[in-house]
Amino acid sequence: MPAAPATSPATLTDPRQVAWRLLLTVHAHAYRKIDADLQRAGALSFDDYDVLLTLNEAENETLRMSELAEAVLLSNSGMSRRVTALVAAGLVTRKQSERDGRVFRVKLTAKGSKALDVTWERYSPLIDDVFSRFLNEKEALVMAELLQKILHGTGLERHRDLLDKGMTDAPK
Repeated sequence: MPAAPATSPATLTDPRQVAWRLLLTVHAHAYRKIDADLQRAGALSFDDYDVLLTLNEAENETLRMSELAEAVLLSNSGMSRRVTALVAAGLVTRKQSERDGRVFRVKLTAKGSKALDVTWERYSPLIDDVFSRFLNEKEALVMAELLQKILHGTGLERHRDLLDKGMTDAPK
């Protein structure tokens, strides 16, 4: 007897499953397009921008490595490699805690802040190109409310209330 299919006919037509697939597809397409354009322009990569923006938003522009990894959704080892490259480029500093040798703090440098601002000048119009121009303000608000609802439901505490705070990808 053949094995049952992994998906049922109901799954194939469930609009929530379709919405998930569309979200993944739009994210992947926008990410690739923006990252490639930023790299061609000699700006920060999308991933480096995310790390620097996260530090830019943090109190005193500094976070523990583990906090930074959680905030940008990278593993600790992945974050360690990324931060090592950013330290080498002079965009961040990494210092070991004097009280606990297992803890490292990462801080945005003036050079990193400048790189963030320069990249934002290129990145901002790309958001419109791959995303914003397809939505009117009401649609964008509905989408933001739905995405915030999902974030609340999944328990990502660090990312709660982004809508209420009016958070964007612009440096502060």
